[in-house]
Amino acid sequence: IKGPDIFLKVVGKIKKDIPNLWVLLSGPSRGYVKNGLEKLGVPYRHKYFKNASEISNLYDALDLYLVTSREEGGPKACLESMAKGVPLITTAVGQCQDLVQSGVNAMMVAIDDVDGLYNASLKILGDGTFRDSLVVAGLITAKENSHDSQLPLWGEYFKGLINHD
Repeated sequence: IKGPDIFLKVVGKIKKDIPNLWVLLSGPSRGYVKNGLEKLGVPYRHKYFKNASEISNLYDALDLYLVTSREEGGPKACLESMAKGVPLITTAVGQCQDLVQSGVNAMMVAIDDVDGLYNASLKILGDGTFRDSLVVAGLITAKENSHDSQLPLWGEYFKGLINHD
């Protein structure tokens, strides 16, 4: 469901253009991806935090964030990467389908589209002006979808359903 096979195919293609490529992994148990990266000769670092709030520091080390999933409820990384100013490339999954305006605030491609993920990665890494425009628009999207910005919408939704006395 998370598309680790797709991730490895994309990374393998990118490595041909960016030989000094590094991958930063987070979360528990990434054995399949680690083995694949080792076979590709791509160095990586794996950090797993028990406290989820610590993960935000990892975004500071990224040039881009890839979501290669086939199915997602979120992913949280969609808004997290935008909020941290990291360009996002995602497959058309979960809430990303509602939040991403491809080519405006992030890049979105079809599920299993290795070439689309690869081409979007090279575009972001090779075009600083385009990258910066995605980051600026992504920050706006993240702010518009923050918890605080959602409170009035939830208040309106529950108006009349909950007694505010």
